Amino acid sequence: MDIHMNCYGKLHIKEIINASEPYTNLGGSLMEKETIEAMAQAAGTCIEYEKLRDAVCEKAAQLTNNEAAFVTTGASAGLELSAAACMSLDSAGNLDMLPETSAFSKNEILVMDGDVLDIIPYWRLTGLTGAKIIKVKPDVESIKAAVCERTAACMLFPASVYERGIPTCEELIPVLKEACVKVIVDAAAQLPPASNLWYYTKTLGADLAIFSGGKHIKGPQSTGLIVGNRELIDLCRTAASPNPGLGRAFKTGKEELAGFITALELFVLEDEEERFNRQEKRLLKIAEIVTERTGIRAEMLRQGRLGTYQPLLHLYLPKPLTAKECNIYTRSLTPGIDVGVYPPEFCMEENTVFINAYNLKEGQAEAVAEGICGYISKMCG
Repeated sequence: MDIHMNCYGKLHIKEIINASEPYTNLGGSLMEKETIEAMAQAAGTCIEYEKLRDAVCEKAAQLTNNEAAFVTTGASAGLELSAAACMSLDSAGNLDMLPETSAFSKNEILVMDGDVLDIIPYWRLTGLTGAKIIKVKPDVESIKAAVCERTAACMLFPASVYERGIPTCEELIPVLKEACVKVIVDAAAQLPPASNLWYYTKTLGADLAIFSGGKHIKGPQSTGLIVGNRELIDLCRTAASPNPGLGRAFKTGKEELAGFITALELFVLEDEEERFNRQEKRLLKIAEIVTERTGIRAEMLRQGRLGTYQPLLHLYLPKPLTAKECNIYTRSLTPGIDVGVYPPEFCMEENTVFINAYNLKEGQAEAVAEGICGYISKMCG
């Protein structure tokens, strides 16, 4: 084995240029050098873990303009800890009993029923806490009627992005707060803008909001952030590692904590217009090369696939070519290139390729364009 080969080469893993989204199955986002350096520094020293964790969480609360914050192992862990906190709010002494919830005064979590439950299945993770999940018809009146003395919380997702006609967080949160129901918002991928880190809690009034640390924040992929109400956040902390409870498995190491808080600070303090313009410039370069070489139509959007503040490029392949087949071709290249393929719930034409520059390095725009042109040339002669 070549000792000078990088870690992926040693394992015979092909590298991929990510021109789609910071998906988990692509390794999330690329960390900035400051984040990597912080993780390396943390790895070389022993500390008092809980003091480090608490200092990181306090700084995260300050950076996100929230009352409190807790860093955990991804947004999915945030869902479980948040559900546990809401159920144990009136019976904190029972927290160690989870996932046994028969002694809890409140052990039901409301979720909106509909297609989105299959499209975004992460709501099921709350059931690992022992919570009884109550599926409710997705309209305001049905959700109000479902609230009872056993309701611990309602879990919301900005699901109107995926499923038309269902209530938005803006519509539901005031109704739920009036009914004295705790609200958890799964906002894992709802960044940028950075203001969303406090929009759901400070502006709309949700009790807790959860974000991925390894997507748009560009922290370690194995991190996530819960922000909001201090009392609930304290319960999340009690339920989590290093305590021997439900969340013992959700262990963020000193390296991840150091990397996450560095990445969060970079994300919050970065000029959002500069970030937008940098990505847009790379997308325009791709559009220029592909349209000149192939004549296909390109369209620049000023909104991300999930309604986020980032530019997005649509490329319309000649029919009957499809985005899915294009991605198979570009993934076969060396390095592989992942281009965006819309899933069925977006109701987009199969020939629509989307390109997101969030994870593109300098010089990779040209490689992406070449890969797409190569597919069109191969298929159209």
